Amino acid sequence: MTLLFSDIEGSTVLLGRLGPDYADALGAHRRILRSAWAEHRGAELGTEGDSFFVAFEAAVDAVSAAVQAQRGLTRFSWPEGERVRVRMGIHTGTPTAYDGGYVGMDVHRCARVAGAAHGGQIVISDVTADNLGSPLPHDVRLLDLGLHQLKDLPELERLYQVQADGLPAQFPPLKSLGAVSRLPSPATPLVGREAELAQLGALLGPGGARLVTLTGPGGSGKTRLALELARRCVADFPDGVHFIPLAESRTADQMWDAIAETLGAPSGPTPVLARLGTLRLLLVIDNLEQLDGADRVIAQILHGAREVTLVATSRRPLHLSTEQEIPVPPLGLPSDDGLTAAQASLAVQLFVQQGRRVRPDFGLGAENAADVVAVCRGLDGLPLAIEIAGARLKVLTPRALLARLNTGLDMSTTKHDVADRQRTLRATIAWSYDLLPPESQTAFARLGVFEGGADLPAVSAILDDGSDPAGVDPLEVIVSLVDASLVRVTENHDGEPRVELLETVRAFAVDRLASTGTLDRVRGQHARHYLRVVETVGPQLRGDRFWQARAELDAEQSNVRAALRWCLEAEPSGDITTGRSELALRLCSGLCDYWTDGAKYVEARQWLEAVIARAETTVSIELARCVSFLTGALATIGEAEEARRRGLQAVSMLRALGDTGYELAEALRVSAAATHYGGNPGAARLLLEEALEVGRGSTDGGPYHRILDNLADLESHERNYHRSLELHDEAIALAQAAGHFEAARVWRHNRACVLRLVGQVAEARDEMLELIPASLRHPSTWNLITMAEDFGAILADLGQHHDAVRLLGAVDLLRERSGYPRARLQESEIHEAYAASKACLSPQDWQDTFQGGRNTTVNALLEAHVTD
Repeated sequence: MTLLFSDIEGSTVLLGRLGPDYADALGAHRRILRSAWAEHRGAELGTEGDSFFVAFEAAVDAVSAAVQAQRGLTRFSWPEGERVRVRMGIHTGTPTAYDGGYVGMDVHRCARVAGAAHGGQIVISDVTADNLGSPLPHDVRLLDLGLHQLKDLPELERLYQVQADGLPAQFPPLKSLGAVSRLPSPATPLVGREAELAQLGALLGPGGARLVTLTGPGGSGKTRLALELARRCVADFPDGVHFIPLAESRTADQMWDAIAETLGAPSGPTPVLARLGTLRLLLVIDNLEQLDGADRVIAQILHGAREVTLVATSRRPLHLSTEQEIPVPPLGLPSDDGLTAAQASLAVQLFVQQGRRVRPDFGLGAENAADVVAVCRGLDGLPLAIEIAGARLKVLTPRALLARLNTGLDMSTTKHDVADRQRTLRATIAWSYDLLPPESQTAFARLGVFEGGADLPAVSAILDDGSDPAGVDPLEVIVSLVDASLVRVTENHDGEPRVELLETVRAFAVDRLASTGTLDRVRGQHARHYLRVVETVGPQLRGDRFWQARAELDAEQSNVRAALRWCLEAEPSGDITTGRSELALRLCSGLCDYWTDGAKYVEARQWLEAVIARAETTVSIELARCVSFLTGALATIGEAEEARRRGLQAVSMLRALGDTGYELAEALRVSAAATHYGGNPGAARLLLEEALEVGRGSTDGGPYHRILDNLADLESHERNYHRSLELHDEAIALAQAAGHFEAARVWRHNRACVLRLVGQVAEARDEMLELIPASLRHPSTWNLITMAEDFGAILADLGQHHDAVRLLGAVDLLRERSGYPRARLQESEIHEAYAASKACLSPQDWQDTFQGGRNTTVNALLEAHVTD
């Protein structure tokens, strides 16, 4: 059966406004809905006040009835110009017939789906969507709203919005407990911890602690407990909960980078704090113990973002005055070896749960209770240790597990220089490691150099020690390690397997590799592999494989950063070897095209300055390219004087090297941009003209179209608009001919801005409408802001002042949250258009419209214009 619940949103407020006329409105509402139910074979099971409970035999009938009902409500002329907004939720299941109606969990689920909807909105469950069949009813479309947590329901529910012609399409976020896309979804339910969760929930209540640190040994379940706490707290934080894993971070700067990446903000304390200062949210910050300066970062957040609450996990407290430390103990162990005590033990319950995942017929009984209890005691009740041990039930009985646990596989209990909090977890990982054959042990240790996982070609490169001319089959090795529960396999961005190690397991692997004396050699293999990746994939960012290349480099950034860190590390003597410096230089040189997104400039600057400093007086094309790119980055983020100095340095290097092609032309181009941003357009023109001469004569493709676009921008800012258009047209044609389609898209955007300035506003609008879909797909906030501001200026010139001001409001909020200030040149181009809109609207109308924009999103407003 397919069930439908509906009710009027805000019926009490509507009653207050309509008074006696409310009865007429309620009657009309009932007639419209009942007509739709009847026409589509719906059985009305309940009516109370303004709500309906209706059952249909087919999902398609329920959806069709809901669409008809909403259309009838939309077309009806309501008293006093009001609008009756009805929310509807639909779910398909197998409810139990009872006393002329239905009962059961499916009825409750349907009610929760309806409760998450807004007035005028139809929301359906994943099951209903699957039962609609294909094709969908005429003009009906489904919008995937993602996974949502519904009240009192433990499982996440994927929900869809039914869209149809003549019905509103834009609604606020669902009134669920929250879409938890920022929280990893655990594979199994949390075992126990109810006492800790109750304590933590009370601590995070109104007026409670703003910093709670979960402390305990590795593998005690700190992360899993923090995730469950966050899931239960979603409704308490209107701006959501965010999980920030820091296992790969080592410094405060990297911690800021990780927070910025999660929030979609630029890197660095200032923009992150600016973003957090506008939000009321919960940050779950995982794995702090290895971070130097983590306490200072947390203190800055607490001071600068008063509505942010933090839950941290760490093996040690942060020792801040505002910190509430909550130790996370191991799971409770049985009081004796009997079956009753074993069944009551949380440690045993987790062991059984994990055993059944690999052997569904595994059970706890009188015959094995003592062995299971002994295993859990031997593992000290540590969840991670129990999970790894439980997975071995696939091939071993509890007694066989116990025998191996008692034969010295606990490698660290006798070592006094290992902290107590590490001994049992280290022993657990060592036990699983020691079960491997020697060749798998070697492979496992080598995998420890990866950060953020690795694809199969990377695994193959690291496993190849040169002893086998045919190389190593990575799949065979990975299968054995997956069976041992030492690695896990997820899906890579391209659908291929990606190999990952838990951080504690990875740390153990690195220790083993270090003990063999081969850590540096394998890290060198790792760095050289990712240099090959960068130098192979990076150039593709200029061509028609832009998006695939970007996704590949996005997936490998943790490994690339690890390679750069190793390259820049000092030897025990304190020296940086020439070979490592060259690797770092080539890595940065190859990443320059990837770093062109403005959001990456801050991180890029850090690496580039370090690499340039290491190079000292050595001059090379790679070094000049790095200095040249640093020039452009500094100019874009507003440091024009330093950018100009770096630009001159790059040009000087390239002339000394005798370069007369691509690199020199590019260095002259970015030097011109820095000079222009610094307020000297005349000198910028001279540099661009020289760049054109060099670029025109180069035989290696050159950045010629980039130079033309820069010169076009300069002409535009000096009001030589027709010359600017000519240059833009030439730049676009050259970029397209070279297959540089992403560059061509940007040049078309710039050309549309000039069209607006010369009065060809309708043509500018049409050009922008063609470009907006690509901007919405582009992951760059920087790009989206510029597109929205420039398109809003076009709308203002067309007299669509409300649309323009709404976009300005949405962009204003996005700039505020992302920390991107408006550049002086951008302000000069759009100021007049938006000032005209402000003059055409009353102060109150302008303010209301601007605030309305801040209440929506740039994406939604741009999408609405594309679909109009």
